[in-house]
Amino acid sequence: MVLAGGRGSRLAALTDWRAKPAVPFGGKFRIIDFTLSNCVNSGVRRIGVATQYKSQSLIRHLHLAWRFLDGRMGEFIEIMSAQQQVDESFWYRGSADAVYQNLREISHAKPDYVLVLSGDHIYRMDYGHLLAANVEREADLTVACVQVPLHEAGSFGVMSVDVDHRIQAFAEKPAHPQPMPGHPDVALASMGVYVSNTRFLFEQLQRDADDPNSSRDFGKDVIPYCVEHHRSHAHNFADVAHHPLETHQPVFRIERDPARRHGRDVRFIKTWHPIVRCKHMNDVVEQAQVPVVGFH
Repeated sequence: MVLAGGRGSRLAALTDWRAKPAVPFGGKFRIIDFTLSNCVNSGVRRIGVATQYKSQSLIRHLHLAWRFLDGRMGEFIEIMSAQQQVDESFWYRGSADAVYQNLREISHAKPDYVLVLSGDHIYRMDYGHLLAANVEREADLTVACVQVPLHEAGSFGVMSVDVDHRIQAFAEKPAHPQPMPGHPDVALASMGVYVSNTRFLFEQLQRDADDPNSSRDFGKDVIPYCVEHHRSHAHNFADVAHHPLETHQPVFRIERDPARRHGRDVRFIKTWHPIVRCKHMNDVVEQAQVPVVGFH
């Protein structure tokens, strides 16, 4: 499940007419292309995309650039627009609610595990490693995490873990984030990427939906509860360059500085697997060898 319904108001004019995942990036891509490429290159080819805010640009891009998956083989990218499926008084009220309102659609695919992903982050990852870690540790929930400078950690969900990587505490965007033991200038931050077995995820989303005090958010409600009451583990992707693009500054910085494109900031850009991209934004669709997310 790719969560792609947010506005991203801190991107200013970039999201006046489109959702944050639909913002152009690197000339020929949209931000969501990185998450979708991660999925395809990880062998995850049954994908739901939850949309809400000013979604037409995003929907058009998905139809034109990502229609190569073969439905005859059970592969799909399904757009799951907000439809008031649970209560006609509400659209998607938060990240957890966006998944909860689509539980019926998810159950039709009969998955053993569900990945919950943000559609507005720039990074390169093989989700197979995350799933394998979840199974190996017999975890109820596994959260992908990355080390970030302490002064930037207030923009993330920050966690502390024990020697077995079990999460001991989790705080969403804390004012005073806790550093990692032995690393006073670094914090362990959530990437907004989660994996869980399907039954556990359904149970937790139903419990959260029944809680009148919940804000229906994974980071604020679901993850902290799971950390306190269930086997929740962290998987550290220490070598991942991860850019959540919380404001417009990193977008402009990476776009305008060619030197940084070949340095650490975008080291996820490697040689690519074949991927369908939309030439000239949305006019012509072609299949090409392009530098998006591929694994060696």
